[in-house]
Amino acid sequence: MQDVEKLISESETIIKKVIYKLKIYRDFDEYMQIGRIALWQALQKYDATKGDFAMFAYMTVKYAVIRALSKANHITEHELAVEEDVIIVNSQQQDLITTGLEWPEWFEELNKDEQFLLIALFEKELSLKEIADKYKLSYETIKKRRQRLLSKLRGLLL
Repeated sequence: MQDVEKLISESETIIKKVIYKLKIYRDFDEYMQIGRIALWQALQKYDATKGDFAMFAYMTVKYAVIRALSKANHITEHELAVEEDVIIVNSQQQDLITTGLEWPEWFEELNKDEQFLLIALFEKELSLKEIADKYKLSYETIKKRRQRLLSKLRGLLL
């Protein structure tokens, strides 16, 4: 066990070199740990007859970090964004809710957030960016809410 700890502490530069070459600046500690685990695995799999340990360790660490990056990207691309934030109707938004238009009966089937978004988009003619900036929400959040609203409206009107 002492040998593994000594090897890992001596080989920290290999791990750092891999991380810097791959231009990883976020989650540095996480990738350092992935590199340490890969280094330990390299020590377990190393065969002295096949070459230098330093190169074997470098390649093992590099591919472990690349796999972790790929997995992180795959998860990020395919994860479903769950929104827990709710637009709370406050005094600023009250002027958007109280509208001068006569809305059809299906308007009442929408919740307050959906009504607010519908009024902001179509009566007040605000852009998604303007809504996001004004109410301190992300552009993507407003965009997804608009998509869900339009889907719900299609369902109500068909």
